[in-house]
Amino acid sequence: MIGACPHPGAVRSIVPSLELSLVSVTTSRHFRCALLLVGATSPLLASRVPAQAAVSGVVTIAERPGVRTSDLNDVVIWLEPLDAAGRPGGAATVPIVMSERRYTPKVRLVSVGSTVEFPNQDPFRHNVFSKAGPTEFDLGLYDRGEVRRVRVAAPGVYPIFCNIHARMVAFVVAAPTAWSAQAEASGRFAIPGVPAGRYRLRTWHNRGGEQTREVEVPAEGLSNVSIALDARTYRFVQHRNKFGKPYPPDGPDRY
Repeated sequence: MIGACPHPGAVRSIVPSLELSLVSVTTSRHFRCALLLVGATSPLLASRVPAQAAVSGVVTIAERPGVRTSDLNDVVIWLEPLDAAGRPGGAATVPIVMSERRYTPKVRLVSVGSTVEFPNQDPFRHNVFSKAGPTEFDLGLYDRGEVRRVRVAAPGVYPIFCNIHARMVAFVVAAPTAWSAQAEASGRFAIPGVPAGRYRLRTWHNRGGEQTREVEVPAEGLSNVSIALDARTYRFVQHRNKFGKPYPPDGPDRY
């Protein structure tokens, strides 16, 4: 027979068997006891699980006169907590395909620790490398049908080039936290499951640069966040090959 209701201080040790107690209750007295347990433990359980909601909004890019923005989906946004430790995202294996002398997608958002694979679908060789990111890598020269991989172990932006084809450019953005998103073609973005608190909101875009600001995320989340980037001063500068030398003058590719 169940005795008197436990003191609220003992609730924590009773919570795991609470569901069984509710099922086995047969008297009104026991039912009142179960209700008291629910009322006593709900605030405790709620205090252990921070409220989580979405941070959403839209990104715009100011352009020079006559230029129309066509790469809003290359914008990457992430949140870094200021008052608590960041939660890393889940590592995964994701592709950037080489086809028709292009990298697809041009921008790939990943979590730190992820592996990026580069399948070669062209009928000629490529040489994937990065010399300007947080760490350097060079996957060497390889043929059609081959796949080579690199593990992204540090957060940051990795520019990806090909040592054979000067116009092949891609970017891997390794976010340090799980709260990250890549914008849609419309510029809209949404980061789900963000706990309430203070954050550093970071935005990156190849032409629009980087932007940082602090935001306070309430329990109900943030909507209609407006991010304005500026690409009016952007000018394309041809990168150098993996040896630090210019590519040959424009002309037919060797392959």
